[in-house]
This record gives sequence, C-alpha cells and structure tokens, in this order.
Amino acid sequence: MAAIHLMVGFMGFGKTTLAQQLAQDLPAVCLTHDTYMVKLYGRNMPYEEFHSNYQKVDDMLWLLAAKIIKCGCDVIMDYGFWNKEHRLQAYLKAKAITENIIFHQMVCDINVAKERILKRSKENPNELYITENEFDTLAKQYQPIDASEKYTVIYHQG
Repeated sequence: MAAIHLMVGFMGFGKTTLAQQLAQDLPAVCLTHDTYMVKLYGRNMPYEEFHSNYQKVDDMLWLLAAKIIKCGCDVIMDYGFWNKEHRLQAYLKAKAITENIIFHQMVCDINVAKERILKRSKENPNELYITENEFDTLAKQYQPIDASEKYTVIYHQG
C-alpha cells in the first residue's frame, strides 16, 4: 500500500535534502510546499498575503497527493509540520487518503539551521527569503514530535 511520508522539522534542519533522497530511494513523489510558494508567489511576499497563499498551495498539494497515492506511488509531504496541531491536521488528511503514514522527524542544532537558512536566503533566489529576525521569531513556534503524539516516527539527523 502506498504511503504518505510527513517531513517534520524546522527550516534549515535538512528536510528537503532528506525528502529528495527518499524520493529517489523509495521511489516517491516529493511535494515541497516552499517550492510551489516561490514559483507561484515569489520568494519574499508580504506577510499579509503569506497565509492565504499558503492555504491555497496546501489545498492543491493534498489533492495532488491523493491522486498520486491512488496511482500506487508513495508521496512525501515536505512541509515541516512545526507543531502538534499542524501534525494532527496533516495526519487526518493523510489518513483520509491511506492507512500507511510515516512521520520523519529531523533533528538538528538550531544554530546550524539558522546559519543554513541565512546563507540560503542570501545565495539562492529559488528559496523563500528569511531574515535573521524572522528565523528567530518563527523558531519559537517550532515543537518537535513528542511521545504523546503516538505516530510512527523515523528520526533523522539533519
């Protein structure tokens, strides 16, 4: 049975790198939310527009994931799923598509992640642009998976 793989971790933790490797190894189709955001709306959209645009892309990717699973291929949802509520919502969406759901929790030092993100924002025009202040503010929202969530989880060092 085809699986949905949910990548969990904060920005700069190495989710996309692992997701791309998993996509080759499994094989699977990798749906990276940030990639679609940049292609559709640019890398530095105003904050006021981000959440409504995020939701449009999210809805589109879950519809696409369902079609891919129906064709018998695994899907990797490369999002981050930063908190319990977001993970629960993703789990429920995935459960409506397939019984086979695997979380991949990335573990990484936050300072290493910050260096990666600031470098990427400066050097890579195909990535969302994140300032140091935005990184620090958003980092406060991140919660790794804990045992109370009771998901099938594979841990990876980022």
